[in-house]
Parts: sequence; structure tokens; C-alpha cells
Amino acid sequence: MRKLWDLFGKKEDKQVAEQQNAKETKLTEASSADQKLVSGSFVYGVQDTFKLLNSNDLVVVGRVKGTVYPGMAVYVSNFGDDNGSILVTTVLGLEIDQTPVDTATDCLVALKLEAGQKVDIKIGSIVHTRDISTKEVHDAYISAIGDVYVLRKNLDLSDDEIASMSITDCTEAWRLFNWFHSKNSANESEEEKLANREKIEKLACALCKKILAADEIYTVFNKVTGEPHMFSHTIKQDNDSYMCTPPDIMIISKVYSKQYEAMYSADQFEIRKIENGTNKDGIYNFLGSTFYLNGACGVAILSEQTAIDASKLVPKPDYGDTPQINIPVTNPDLMRWMLLIGQLGHPETPDTELIYKLYYRFMSIEMTKAMFIIPMQSEGEIPTADKNGKTVLKEGLQINFPTMKGKYNRDAVRMFTDWKRLNMEYGPEWSGFLQPVSGMIDVLDCAINATKYPASGCYISKDMYEEMIKMVAN
Repeated sequence: MRKLWDLFGKKEDKQVAEQQNAKETKLTEASSADQKLVSGSFVYGVQDTFKLLNSNDLVVVGRVKGTVYPGMAVYVSNFGDDNGSILVTTVLGLEIDQTPVDTATDCLVALKLEAGQKVDIKIGSIVHTRDISTKEVHDAYISAIGDVYVLRKNLDLSDDEIASMSITDCTEAWRLFNWFHSKNSANESEEEKLANREKIEKLACALCKKILAADEIYTVFNKVTGEPHMFSHTIKQDNDSYMCTPPDIMIISKVYSKQYEAMYSADQFEIRKIENGTNKDGIYNFLGSTFYLNGACGVAILSEQTAIDASKLVPKPDYGDTPQINIPVTNPDLMRWMLLIGQLGHPETPDTELIYKLYYRFMSIEMTKAMFIIPMQSEGEIPTADKNGKTVLKEGLQINFPTMKGKYNRDAVRMFTDWKRLNMEYGPEWSGFLQPVSGMIDVLDCAINATKYPASGCYISKDMYEEMIKMVAN
């Protein structure tokens, strides 16, 4: 048996010359070792890599599940990469504890991969035979990420290490780190907990940049509201009162998009692709709209255990020096609760009834404060508004605004929380004026965001509004 150093180290000059003169072996072609038809089955998560001098071959270290032999044709993939491809190469040799071996089963082992340096093999890359299932590949990937980034490095990662990680790599490392330390938190000092939070903060900051720079991300859309689904939980507190966790939307990496499609009912949800576009601002604009029009408070990435605050991704708009007339009309604090109520639907159990009442109270508070856009057309020119957005109308000017058949034998005026919703129903020939519900409710009921997604709004009658006023006062 040859010595391990001979196997994984430098070749003799004659061998190098022969290799240079030989036709280059492509990863997608079977090599001479492959042609030996060595059979077997295994999956292997890469935990470390070592380049060889004067060779395109690569040594990887990781844990094998199954049995691996020299000469096996194998697939190599970066499971966590959005645009990762599957490549074919050959196992040239094995080492266990720096000793060459002819076989390895269910253990930590070094593999020499033919022409492995020609591709991006890294921590979390998977080497496997063709019979291995997607689930087995995924499990090996998760094990490698956890073994290296959590158990070995305790998430103490350099900038270069983080730069090499994909969105999925970062998120899974974060999730596993949270899980591991939640099991051991009772034994950790406050200094250790603070250090762990700082590690998460560093990874989360890098993750924000990766999300905004991605070619595409995916998110869970609610077909009832027509907006990204909001994830929130209602928690009973020690004083028997209840609180809601800040609602987040879910961001999904491309590699997990099909898995999430299987998890969510197609009748109610859609896993929708958000493309960044050529200007690389599509994801930023999507998130900005979701946060500052819809009222989402952040994003959960792959799971609710790995969440980032909205302001870390898209800063909250600052209108401090902006004239009132130029400030866009938005109502995110109201939209948040209307969308959550729309998602909930009609409460049919005591638990959903409780959640509905909680959402309704928060919605009522915001409803009494909100300013809405009423679509408007005029017969004649409307004077330009002053710096505070106020306009003095000329005598005799006729203004038309749309109404609809409402409930309880009353007509309703159509009002919108923002221009996005108004433009879903009315074209550029329509302008708008601002009114609170209190400015219209004595004459007309108010249909808020009456679009093709009525669950993104609500209908306010005079009696209902008076009840809201009383609720807020109490």
C-alpha cells in the first residue's frame, strides 16, 4: 500500500510532466478510475478542504454515511447555493487518521477528488453516489454546517468565511446555533450570552447584504389578501393579558422554494419569486413596500427562529425635512392589523375568536387616527396646494368621487390607505384628497381598500365606527 503522503501530496516530476501532457479530464466525463465500475453507496458532507500543489485534485475532509472506496464515480453539489450545479468526478484515494485505507464506512475520512479544484467545493458541499435521495443530501448538508460552524467554530466566523457562505448556509448555521445554545443556556454566563448575540448580529448583518444582492428570493404570499403572508403569534402573559409578536414575512432561498411549495396549501398560499432585476433594486423595493406600506415588522428567513428587523434591511423613510405636500400617504400601522384580520378570516374557535378581538382592538386604535385617499375627479382646475397640503377650492367647482352600494341601505365612499391600493382600481386620470373616516362617516359608510382583495381592507359603518371610538377611549 502506498503511503498517504504519496497519495495526497506532491507527485514526482515525471508524473507531473505526464499529467501536463495528457488530455485534461473533465468533471462531467468518466475517468479511468470511474471505468473500473467500483460499486457502493454513500453520502458525505464536506467539513474542510485542502489544495494540492501542482495538481487540480482536491482533498476534502468530512463524515461519510455509507461506504466509500477509491475509484467510485461520485456527484458533488453545493446544496445550499441558489445556482449550484451537480458535477461528476472520481474518488482517487482515502485517509483515516492520516493513514491510507482502501475503504471507509460511517466515519470521519479524507477523500482525494479528481480535479476537485476546478469547482467551488466548500464547507457544506456534498459528495454522494447517484442512488442517494434528496433528503439524504439535505441531512448531510445540515450535519456538515452544524458540525463546522456550530460545534467546531461556535459561530465565531471570519469575514472571509462568511463571504463564502450562501443565504441558506448563513441561515442554517444561525438556526442550528440558536437550537444548540437554547439547550445549554442555563449553563451560560451573561458574558457568554452577550458574545453569542454579537456573533448572531455579525452574521445577520452579512445576511442582509446577501439578501439585497441576490438575483432572486422567494416569499409566502397569501391568496386571500394578495400580499406577503404575515407570521405572528399571540402569547398569554403572566398577568393574563395577551400580546402579539411583531408580524414578519417569510423569505425563502431558491434552493428551498420547492420544499416550501409542498408545505403550504396551494389553495391559500403561493410561493412567489421576487426578482432583483438589472438595477439590483427589486428586492429592496419589495421589502420597502412590505414594511412601510403593509406594516410587516421584519423578515423570517426559512424559519421564524431566524428573523431580522425591517430597519436592518430597509431604513424607515425619514420625512423630517420634507414638505407635508410631498410626503406619500401611507398607513402601515393600520394595514398591519387589517391584513392579519384578513388572513385569519371568520373566527370559528375560542382561540381564533380571542386573536380576532386582539387584532380588532389594535385596528380600531389605528383606524381612528388614519388619513385615507378618496379618489377624485373635478370639472375644472384645482388650485395648487400650499406647503402643508391644504387647498382652497373655488366657488362652483364640481368634484366627483366614487361611491358604491354599501350595507344596511347606505351608500359607501371608497377610501384607500395608500396610492398602491388606489391605483389597483383607478387610472392616472384620477387624483385624490385626504379624509379621515370621521370626515365622511356621518354621510356615508366607508369602504376601505375595496379592491379585488377585499380582505386587505374593511367596511366601516357608522355604528361600527362609534363602537371603535368607545373601545379606544376605554
